[in-house]
Amino acid sequence: MNVFSYLNAFAKVYLEIKIQKRFNQQFLIPYLNNLETQYGGKFPPAQVKKILNYYGLFIPSVLCASYKRLYGKKLTEEERKRVTLFGILTPVGDDLFDIDKLDVESIRAITYTPDAYDATTFSSKVAKQIQSYLINTVPNKAAYIRASKNVFEIQLETIRQTNPAITNSEIEEITYAKGGYSVIIYHQTLNENASPEMWKALYNIGALMQFANDCFDIYKDIHDGIFTLTSRCEDYKDLKKLYLEKVKEANASVRQLPYSTSMKNEFLIIMHAIISQGLVAIDQMIRLQERLGRPVNCMDMERKELITDMQKVTNIARWMRYAYQLPKL
Repeated sequence: MNVFSYLNAFAKVYLEIKIQKRFNQQFLIPYLNNLETQYGGKFPPAQVKKILNYYGLFIPSVLCASYKRLYGKKLTEEERKRVTLFGILTPVGDDLFDIDKLDVESIRAITYTPDAYDATTFSSKVAKQIQSYLINTVPNKAAYIRASKNVFEIQLETIRQTNPAITNSEIEEITYAKGGYSVIIYHQTLNENASPEMWKALYNIGALMQFANDCFDIYKDIHDGIFTLTSRCEDYKDLKKLYLEKVKEANASVRQLPYSTSMKNEFLIIMHAIISQGLVAIDQMIRLQERLGRPVNCMDMERKELITDMQKVTNIARWMRYAYQLPKL
């Protein structure tokens, strides 16, 4: 991989973002408005922002478009629609647990048999409509339902992360599964069904993305009573070693895919532009640990010591360095 490889990869992402922004203006924003009118509810402003700037923008243009390029193809209009709709379903699905407080059987029914579910809340009506559309339109229905089952079941498992008795190995297993299954289900909305090799590669990439997310959310998680690998860590140098081991494992699984080397390298470059930010957060905790001269008790730390400011020039420089290095491991 040379500098041109990196520039070429990021140029493609930039173009995909432009395409998706146009699609969101034409489809996503009117669709959200229609849902509010149809079901007499409102998406919270913070949720709309998250959908437009992350789930409905980042996921289609960065993740799913990269999947398609591995296959030597581009997102079709129908694929883009399905992926974007799932971008609404993801945060709305969280509301079913956190706000609507639906029982497990109700959420199970929305997940597997949405057409038969009698939705009463705004979020459940939206989730029912989108899940019903996806189940009835995805080319690989069985694979999509299996992926939905995995996401649903790991969502239930994450509740265990609020139990102080949970072991570190259990946290690690839940972390990887949460990230891995979340990445895989987006793939299963596409025309191609993930082969076992592709499934493994995406699982490993998704696991690292969740790991990175937990590194950044350490302050929020400890105050929400959620135990993660980052908040439980006794030596952040060891956590960095674990992170780099997972990077090597993910890279190896991508390189084993039966696609062109240039496309696999491009995929790794784009994925590690995201994943590498986790190391910036871990490095900050290592510096804090060294300054204290003892293990970090996160509950005793102030917010500013646990938040990684990615606007700082030094952190941007670290991010760029790691983003350049990780695809080569």
